[in-house]
Amino acid sequence: MAAPPPHPGKNPRPRGFFPGDRLFAALAPYVSFADHLSIRLVCPSWRFFSRRIGRAPPLFPWLMLPEPAPASPSAPAPVTVRRLFYDIPGGRPYAYDVPGEGYHRCVASSAYGWLVFVAVDAPRRLVLVNPISGARVIVSWPFGEKSPNARFHAALTSSPADRRAFFLVVATDRLVAYCRPGQQDHAWRTLRAPGFRYDAAASDIIAVGAMVYLIDGRRKVWRADLADPEPKVERRNTACPLPFKEGSMRHYLVESLWQVHLVVTDEHHARVALFRLDWDKRTWVVMDRVGGNRVLLLGRGCSAFVPPAAGHPPGMVLFAHQPSLSLADVDVDGGGAGPAWFWAETRLNDGSDDLLVMKKQMNHRQGQFTAGDSFWFFPAIDPDESATRTS
Repeated sequence: MAAPPPHPGKNPRPRGFFPGDRLFAALAPYVSFADHLSIRLVCPSWRFFSRRIGRAPPLFPWLMLPEPAPASPSAPAPVTVRRLFYDIPGGRPYAYDVPGEGYHRCVASSAYGWLVFVAVDAPRRLVLVNPISGARVIVSWPFGEKSPNARFHAALTSSPADRRAFFLVVATDRLVAYCRPGQQDHAWRTLRAPGFRYDAAASDIIAVGAMVYLIDGRRKVWRADLADPEPKVERRNTACPLPFKEGSMRHYLVESLWQVHLVVTDEHHARVALFRLDWDKRTWVVMDRVGGNRVLLLGRGCSAFVPPAAGHPPGMVLFAHQPSLSLADVDVDGGGAGPAWFWAETRLNDGSDDLLVMKKQMNHRQGQFTAGDSFWFFPAIDPDESATRTS
């Protein structure tokens, strides 16, 4: 049973309570995320209270665009770059600093405002980044000196601010590693995942609460409950009837209403099949359409179901452009003949016919971006009770 509040009949004040906290918290549901960013710039006091109460992400995420092209081919790679984040429904880009790809490469996003980067050279390490708040957490290399070049998927179970539920999870061949960055007990722990095979396009990872799911190119499934004091990896050889001929496939795991879904596409996204996992029956249940009043966003390390938005009605599927996954997308720049595109859109059907896939871009000049990957990103600001006023 929970302890009674210190003042029965009244709402207990948070530690270090300020009168402005209540005002900003009351206004938050009526202010869009874009307006919240503007409010933070009004004056030091408003920025102070904005930091204290934090901000949940918008319902429709932004798209982190590829890194800007260098001004000169001979220029040294920057440690930090100002990368554009595009609000597709709002039609507006935002710019925030993130690690430069010459030193760190993005491998995953999250629904909590954080990105996961990995160092490309020694010393190998991971870096968690919140572009909006500027917060960064450096994490040691999970695979030791014997595997300095290990490739892996990564996922976050929550925001680092949620100290009880937060895990950083990575998965590579036959191995799952997890830790709690920024906490006293932050050491890496490992779990064996016999048979799991990493593949950049055909395998994936997703966290549903503290439960982590893996899938590989054979559509076999592994899961582990990290909330268990002694977690163990379970495996299912799941049946998955594809409605079209199997070839070079991409697999995306997506969570909706605490259920795990699998999206299978060809390399050009012209054929799409959607399934729901039935763990107990060891099968993937075929779904004819995007469930409920939802839009489906797909990308390695950043897939999500979201509510519809302006110009994107229920049933639409948006693919983040990630040319690193296969050679099929390398030439989308047109070999320098035209501006790059950053995402594609289509409508889901039963997979029997080729879908009409529309490549999309924002207004930009030719050569402004590198040919890197884009990632769906939910911008968010963690509450910070330790925030201090600045003049």
